[in-house]
Amino acid sequence: MILRRARWRLTLWFATIQLVLYGAFALAVYAYATSAFDIDGAVDRPVAQTAEAGFATLRVALLLAFAALLVVVPLTSHALAVVAMRPVQASFEAQQRFVDDASHELRTPLSALRAQLELAASRPRSPEDYRAAIDRSLIATESLASTISDLLLLSRSEHEQGAAFERIEARDLVERAVRHLPHPDRIDVHSSVTAYVVGSRGMLERALVNLLTNAARYSSEDSPISVAIHRRSTMMAIEVTDSGIGMTPAELQRATERFWRADASRSTDGNGLGLSIVSEIARMHHGSLQLRSQPDDGTTATLFLPLPR
Repeated sequence: MILRRARWRLTLWFATIQLVLYGAFALAVYAYATSAFDIDGAVDRPVAQTAEAGFATLRVALLLAFAALLVVVPLTSHALAVVAMRPVQASFEAQQRFVDDASHELRTPLSALRAQLELAASRPRSPEDYRAAIDRSLIATESLASTISDLLLLSRSEHEQGAAFERIEARDLVERAVRHLPHPDRIDVHSSVTAYVVGSRGMLERALVNLLTNAARYSSEDSPISVAIHRRSTMMAIEVTDSGIGMTPAELQRATERFWRADASRSTDGNGLGLSIVSEIARMHHGSLQLRSQPDDGTTATLFLPLPR
């Protein structure tokens, strides 16, 4: 409804502007013609009559053109309004889908939390039962807090993050991210160069933690995870490679969508925001995220970041 109203309002404005411009142009043409061929007292009567007939013809032509524009301009204005509103409509629809997905993801842990509390309060229970209910409620609140934190992170603007940018050594950044994992000893970090990036340490560390967490989550506990740091032209590349379940080409296309999760990953923890956060952080730093994967043959996620000038 809002978009439809905005589209018709744009149509009205486009039509008004075009008609006003044409009216001003027509008046200017007629004024120029009558002033340039001023015949009052300068020629005899037959010539004056011919000139007046020409002016009358010009007036009729301009009026007919204006009448035709009254039919054509609303159609062209509506077409222009539709084209102008397409990006707005696409953004609005994407935002609506995001809100719907976020509402669903937030409702799930809230429902679990409420169910646990209602069950615990339904009748007197033993201390062990209360402790178990509290533990399950804490898990639900942790999931809820994680989702809210991720949503807030995605809502931050590039301008807000730019103020906290600093020069960071890539290997130190990776090693700090590795320490956040439960089993850091299974991750092999090797670097062929000493590279630096300019960015937010907290944001980039969060992106790497997400990539490493995904690699660990979707591969067996005894399989190694490798992290390689190297340069590619003006970019620094950090590659995280695992030998886990991998993804199909169709899953790769949707891997960075917010709240989307492949069928094979629905039984694991997570809210479907990990890779979308990495992609957004890369975009904030004028970089990109590239994914390569094959089913049952692992995944390589490469974070590209521009080198300092």
